[in-house]
Amino acid sequence: MKWDIPLTREQQELVENNLSLVYWVIMESIHVNETIYGFGYEDLYQEGCIWLCHAATTYNPARSLFPTYARKIVRNGLLSYCRQMCFRQRRFTYLTVGLHGELLADGELVTPPDDFHVQVNMIETLDLLASAEKKYQGVTKLGIEALKLKLKGMSVSEIADLYHVPPPHVGAWISRATQKLRKDTPFLSGLL
Repeated sequence: MKWDIPLTREQQELVENNLSLVYWVIMESIHVNETIYGFGYEDLYQEGCIWLCHAATTYNPARSLFPTYARKIVRNGLLSYCRQMCFRQRRFTYLTVGLHGELLADGELVTPPDDFHVQVNMIETLDLLASAEKKYQGVTKLGIEALKLKLKGMSVSEIADLYHVPPPHVGAWISRATQKLRKDTPFLSGLL
């Protein structure tokens, strides 16, 4: 969806006069949880305001009253946002230090590679992929994410389970990403 559409003066007034609608949608439809990334009130309110602006740009006065229309748009937008944030939360790895100084990822012991240089190369490669990932979207971005997970030791089947897709999809993502990265001069120069 294109978010950089400027609002007309009338649309701005609709948004300004109905800002309280975002508050009421959050209170009625969303569970605010300040301890979970993205589910704090301020994050939800900001996202709701974006959807309120979207409602103002797509509003047709002949069909309904603006508050009725905007309430549905804001509610549906916030529910989509919450689903997206939940999906992202499932992909996070929580790193902690154990009682004896060992590194734990989601409570499981992380065994370091035997060779220090292999470990440094792995970190550099993951960092390089993360910086390249910012330039891409869609299938290529998914492919770079899958490559990073493969480097961390996950199989294609495990990655497919993580994204709830068949394994051939992940293979196609990786193939697309490698095609793009082979033509990405800054990425290739970073490998040298």
